[in-house]
Amino acid sequence: MLQDQDLDALVYPSGTPYGTQSTNMRLSPNTGMPAITVPMGQATAADGTVTGGGVNLEFLGRSFDEGTVIGLGYAFEQATHARTTPALYGPVG
Repeated sequence: MLQDQDLDALVYPSGTPYGTQSTNMRLSPNTGMPAITVPMGQATAADGTVTGGGVNLEFLGRSFDEGTVIGLGYAFEQATHARTTPALYGPVG
């Protein structure tokens, strides 16, 4: 599908910010295609209060194209600076 649509990767939210076992991270292990997950923020209520843990984004790339997937993840992190210490967990130290 990636080849047919001339796509470098599929991008989708992964996991859940609410601590349940549900996850979307099944494509990479079941297909053997490379993937990387990066933080994209925290779950918040309409008033802006943090309601859960971190929310992640997964990039799934073409087979044997790990470099592109890592580059996309890195570019997203540099553009968004979404990596933060979650409000529900203090700094390690």
